[in-house]
Order: sequence, then structure tokens, then C-alpha cells
Amino acid sequence: MNPPLILKTKIQFGRTGPRGRVEIENAPAESPQIAKARVPRVSRLMALALRLDELILTGAIKDQAEIARVGQISRARVTQIMNLLM
Repeated sequence: MNPPLILKTKIQFGRTGPRGRVEIENAPAESPQIAKARVPRVSRLMALALRLDELILTGAIKDQAEIARVGQISRARVTQIMNLLM
């Protein structure tokens, strides 16, 4: 049997950015062909609006007021998100 393989390296964790994201400095490099692109916020909100609209149409959720209660956000914010469908 082969002995277990033990890797030793120093990894430094540091908080960066306004949301406190953690970066690992000594992480293996990704393939240069694959670029991690950040999805724009408006795109994520549009996807959320489409999903919520689907839930309302299928009857899983009664109305936008219920979305606000369940999601613990204001009715005004739900309206803003749903207005992206127009």
C-alpha cells in the first residue's frame, strides 16, 4: 500500500469588498478559458420576477402581498421587482 499523500501549504484568508467575501490567495488557478463573470443584479431580479410570476399563476402563492410577507420584504419592493415584467 502507498502511504497517504499529505500536502502542506500556507493559505491566507482575507475579507475583501463591502460584503465581506472571503478569498483564498493560494487557490489553484482556473483555466484561462473559463472566466467567472458576475451576473448583473438586474438579471437576477428579472429571474426572480419571472419565478414569482410563475408561482402566482400556478396558484402556489396567492398574491404579491403574500410574497412580501413570506420573503420579509416590503410590498413596495415586491412591486418594484414585479414591474420588471412590464
